[in-house]
Amino acid sequence: MKKLVSIVVILVMLTLMVGCSGNSAVPATEANGDSANQPNQETKSSSVDFPKRPIEMVIPFGTGGASDIFARGYAQIVERYIGKPLTAVNKGGAGTIEGLTYAYSAPADGYTVMEITPSLLIVEAQGKSSVKFREEFEPIMRVQSDVVSIGVSVNSQFKTIDELVEYAKANPKKLKIGGLSPGGLDDYIANAFATKAGIEWTYVPYKSGSELKAAVLGGELDVYQDKLISFLPLVESGDVRPLVVLNDKRLEVEALKDTPCTIEKGIDFTQGSWRGFVIKKGAPEEIKQIIIDAFEKAYEDQEYKDMEAREMTNVRAGYLNAEDFGKVWDEEYESYVETFKQMGIIQ
Repeated sequence: MKKLVSIVVILVMLTLMVGCSGNSAVPATEANGDSANQPNQETKSSSVDFPKRPIEMVIPFGTGGASDIFARGYAQIVERYIGKPLTAVNKGGAGTIEGLTYAYSAPADGYTVMEITPSLLIVEAQGKSSVKFREEFEPIMRVQSDVVSIGVSVNSQFKTIDELVEYAKANPKKLKIGGLSPGGLDDYIANAFATKAGIEWTYVPYKSGSELKAAVLGGELDVYQDKLISFLPLVESGDVRPLVVLNDKRLEVEALKDTPCTIEKGIDFTQGSWRGFVIKKGAPEEIKQIIIDAFEKAYEDQEYKDMEAREMTNVRAGYLNAEDFGKVWDEEYESYVETFKQMGIIQ
């Protein structure tokens, strides 16, 4: 009997021990469950609270111009996706150098975004600033690309681009073509086109677009070059005869549908203007990606599509993502250096 009682006691004790062991396993399992939740907590803690305040949009041009109007309009759309205002800051002095210097002096924290055009690459190619644009900034995206067209007054003797090129070859530097600012984009386009076409003409700079147009219509200039939004109204009014569009195909614009493009005429030159955005190098990757995402969503916004249609900047595809935009910088920079050397602007 005593033996039986002993056996029962032992069995009870073993049962209690197993039960205690099983109960102690539960907290361990719960602890493992808490541990399994740790990645979510880490992900949350690594997310960036950005932006906490308004972002500056540096516009390296004066107020009221095409680039200023574009940047301000685009910034208003970006605000919807980034959650904070983009405050426009115009720094238009010294041919974009003031804006470049201002943006470079700001911290690399994502709170300063700068609009850019080919002018920033031209400044670097000509060595006009100690700030090396391509070394100190990185792309967000390219938004649009303008087409440049070349034409003459309706009273001109030239009816086709072939006639103009033939005359220019026989009369080097006699023809005058106008543009804005010496050593700028218009100067580059005029001279690079001439090089590719095998001709020479004389570039004459003007202070404003209105003066340039008056010079063409008044017979002071032989050749007119301009962006589509300014060029097309003069074609539609019958004041300018279009000769060629600087593009790889003809444009599907009624007034220019019969105008040849440079590539079909054997002139391998399609340079126009473009607009995009950059930030100073060194911003945290998560912050840069937040900015890129907001700017790309703005590009897909219907309000921007309507703006493109009004300004006729949707004729040629302009969008480039950050990586491809950066590659274009290098290609264009080399082209600027080559042409400016031929022009004697740089050594």
